[in-house]
Amino acid sequence: MSTFIAKPRVVVVVGTTGVGKSELAVTLAEKFNGEIINGDALQLYNGLPTATNKLPVPEQRSIPHHLLGCIGLGEETWTVGKYVHSATLVIEDVIARGKLPILVGGTHYYTQSLLFDDSLVKAGPEGDLSAEAQEKKWPVLAASTNEMLEELRLVDPEIAARWHPNDRRKIRHSLEVYLTTGRRPSDLYDEQQSARSRHTPARHTASELVSQEADVTTQSTSPPRYNPLILWIYVDLDQLIPRLDRRVDQMVDTGLIEEARSLHAQMRALERSGTLVDQSKGIWTAIGYKELLPYLWACTGAGPTARMAEELKEQAIELTKIATRQYAKQQQRWIRGKLLRALEENAALDKLTVLDGTELSQWPQNVEATAVDAVDAFLKGNPLPNSTLPPTLSNVILAPKPKGEIKARSCQVCDIIMMTQQEWDAHPRSKKHRKATRTPIDWQALYPKTRCQDNRPHHDDR
Repeated sequence: MSTFIAKPRVVVVVGTTGVGKSELAVTLAEKFNGEIINGDALQLYNGLPTATNKLPVPEQRSIPHHLLGCIGLGEETWTVGKYVHSATLVIEDVIARGKLPILVGGTHYYTQSLLFDDSLVKAGPEGDLSAEAQEKKWPVLAASTNEMLEELRLVDPEIAARWHPNDRRKIRHSLEVYLTTGRRPSDLYDEQQSARSRHTPARHTASELVSQEADVTTQSTSPPRYNPLILWIYVDLDQLIPRLDRRVDQMVDTGLIEEARSLHAQMRALERSGTLVDQSKGIWTAIGYKELLPYLWACTGAGPTARMAEELKEQAIELTKIATRQYAKQQQRWIRGKLLRALEENAALDKLTVLDGTELSQWPQNVEATAVDAVDAFLKGNPLPNSTLPPTLSNVILAPKPKGEIKARSCQVCDIIMMTQQEWDAHPRSKKHRKATRTPIDWQALYPKTRCQDNRPHHDDR
């Protein structure tokens, strides 16, 4: 715990989309003289307030919100390094004015990179360049995913083998680390793990720990930047999904389609003015916008029939619901598999309080009151209150996930790629593989057609 004593205090609210993180952050800011720092990658951009779930100004209740809608549509997209640099300056300013910084957002990749002073995020002297500037300096970073993977295999085959061939973000970042530092990411990993092993009990070898991680920027690192209190609003996915579906319907009712149409018109205007818009980055990747694109493009053409337009719109709404559910699952996996492990490896699990947000009727007791008690204890240096989850459920979600080697393996028969030894071992027993490798049955040999036994002709002999 001595690692955290001299660090600035920061309250961090995490959880999946749709659990009320922003609302809780405002309540805590009012109670403890705080200001809010946005930790959601898409809420950094100006536009799509409904699709990105920006808290409406009246609901911000006059609490200062930083890094919210601060990037214009025509500006370069931010890298995680740019975000960390900007957020660090904001937090320093908030603390200097005697306020409590409260970090809230669903991009836990950003949150974790900010909490832990990761040398791989900082990369090298070129690490703070925007994505566009990096691609101008190193065109390979704008190449196809397959081309980037081939380049990564040349410079660092060990790290290249850990990523799924379709995982563009991880492949690109590994290549970016190499280009900005001049060093292999796998070597930086080993040094990082060796440094940590000198300060924490060794339970695994460095190479084992390296292979367990799923992203070169999410290793827990030493030292941490801040002394954090992490409040995790937890809702079981089975109970969260209906809530998320209802929220998408509500977003449609409150103007999602209209704001997507407006953004689409701005994109077309930018391109007409000669500004190339990369729709694979930034605000253009927002859930609820990209799903509506077929509908929006259809409406800008000769004009679809009313029936066709309605079908495209309904398909987009359903795809938005599916994407939202998948995003919630990814967020929960990140918290369990990466953020909690980072806390564990820094002996900081006692800085986590889990809040049960399942029953909205119990929000004042299970979430709000417990969060207020936790922040109060945190600021006074007292032990945190117990999580509000039932002990059995708490033990399940806080249990470390099984560790195993991460390495891409390909089944040429099924044309499928697996990333873990467990998946590889189970694949030969799968229905798809057994069907693909089954020896075809020669039914003709087993059941030869019966020939006519007499020699009588089958035509008229007359």
